[in-house]
Amino acid sequence: MAQVTIYVEDEALQAARAAAARQQLSLSQWFAQFAAAEKRRHQSDWATFYAELDALGHPGDDDFPTLEALRAGQVPDLPRESW
Repeated sequence: MAQVTIYVEDEALQAARAAAARQQLSLSQWFAQFAAAEKRRHQSDWATFYAELDALGHPGDDDFPTLEALRAGQVPDLPRESW
């Protein structure tokens, strides 16, 4: 099982702790159930799931090059020989 470190505002943490206490769960178990529920909610539509995850970030946060940048240095293929 993976471990995750998250950063949340104090008010959000208080709300999560209260929700976990109401369900008699540890905070870790509550977050795991929350994540599992989100996965189930989007299981039939992964594109929506990942789009929502992407929307949580800020544009330019990742350093992975764009498709255009990856293809910028490519040269066209030579014509193939016929058999």
